[in-house]
Amino acid sequence: MRTERSHEISLDVAVADAFPLFTPKGEESWVPGWRPSYIEPPGGETVPEMLFRTGDGDETTFWTCLAFEPGLHHVRYLRVTPASRIAFVDVACRAGGPNDCIVRVSYRFVALNDAGLRYIDAMSPDAFAAMIEDWRHLIGTALSPRAQSAPIS
Repeated sequence: MRTERSHEISLDVAVADAFPLFTPKGEESWVPGWRPSYIEPPGGETVPEMLFRTGDGDETTFWTCLAFEPGLHHVRYLRVTPASRIAFVDVACRAGGPNDCIVRVSYRFVALNDAGLRYIDAMSPDAFAAMIEDWRHLIGTALSPRAQSAPIS
């Protein structure tokens, strides 16, 4: 079973500042609990064919970067959760104005078994849109002046 989902959000930040937020290192600044284990390169620099791992148990997921085009504000990943599914993840940012951007997030899911089918069934268009809308909230909170001036512990 193959299922595609896409959703766009707008962010109150210039596209050049928004795009790095969708790299593995950039997501560390706004995704709660996001702590990838970088395999190659070990420093986690975003480059084509980089490898990293997230999750544990049945949700262990292996990622690679298929395309990294900073000049075009585009990145594409392949993520494999061996216990259930594969997903192609595509993120493209474009300017909406001088200090805002539009981010289009697309996932193409492929189920590997019944667990993958259940996961994909639960990821309805509305559920996917809600997930990406939550990204907007998390990014906005992380970029708020209060969050930026908070002491680092």
